Formats: sequence, structure tokens, C-alpha cells
Amino acid sequence: MDINKLSTHLNGTQAAGQKAQTSGVSAVGEAQKSTADKVTLDGYQFKKNELLFAKTELDKQSSIAFDNVRAVKAQLNEFEQAKAESPEKAASTEMGQKLNDPAVWESIAQKILGS
Repeated sequence: MDINKLSTHLNGTQAAGQKAQTSGVSAVGEAQKSTADKVTLDGYQFKKNELLFAKTELDKQSSIAFDNVRAVKAQLNEFEQAKAESPEKAASTEMGQKLNDPAVWESIAQKILGS
């Protein structure tokens, strides 16, 4: 294998490769020095990897959101069952305590006002 016959694809041009073929090894060394800090991503399928990463993150967030919805739904069901028996039992449930907490109402009002 002759080093002068190797093709070089530096920065999308053939100029450095043509210099290397005509002037020998010294031009190859100069071309490598000028592009030593550059990284090529031609061999990687980074767009596919980004799509897979985004899908994975979306699945994680969806799972977390549905778990939160299930938890709140369970609290509401518990509150409704307790409310059917007596108002005192409804007030003792977790959702009943949140409904009677002034700090919760204050935070809801602040969110409604947008401040």
C-alpha cells in the first residue's frame, strides 16, 4: 500500500489529497495538522439515535404522568367512597385534607391569576 495513493476527504474537498499526492508525505502531515481538531460524524447515525432518545424520554414522561393520574384517581375514588358514608370520613381522606387546606386554595388561586 502506497501512502501517496490514499484518498483523503478533508472538509469535503480533494485539494489536500491532491497536494499530498504531488508533494508527498509532508503535505499529508500539514493537512492532518490543519484538521486535527475537527470531528467527522459521517459514520454515525446520530439522527436515528436522537430519535430513539426522544422516544425513550417521551415514554418515560408518559409513564410518570399516567402513574400520577392513577394516584390522583385512586385518591378521588377513596374520597367519593368516604363521602358516601359520611362527611367526616371524607374530610379525613388525603383528598379531603387537601380540599380543606387554605394553602392549597391559595396556590390554586395564584395559578389561576398567573402570578
